[in-house]
Amino acid sequence: MSSEIAALLSEHVEIELEELARATGLSDAEILELADYGVFEPVGGAPLRWRFSARCIVLGRRASRLREDFGLDVSGLALVAALLERIDDLEQERTRLRAQLLE
Repeated sequence: MSSEIAALLSEHVEIELEELARATGLSDAEILELADYGVFEPVGGAPLRWRFSARCIVLGRRASRLREDFGLDVSGLALVAALLERIDDLEQERTRLRAQLLE
């Protein structure tokens, strides 16, 4: 999913665990474990009542593809997802800085 589409998924739109699982192809257990690793930052009380920002769909789909393509377990998914998020952040920062230089 492109960064433009990811930007459209507002941090203010929340979805339930089941909706996230359906949208990403991850199991509830995988999502809960990825939340334990910090990949997802749910809000709410008990895990089964957690709500997730719609942006988690992008992260979950990426994790699902990594699992399928490379056979990663959940801890591997968490590590790779964190590194890919960091790369995305650095690319956005580079773009922002390049735009400032051109002003």
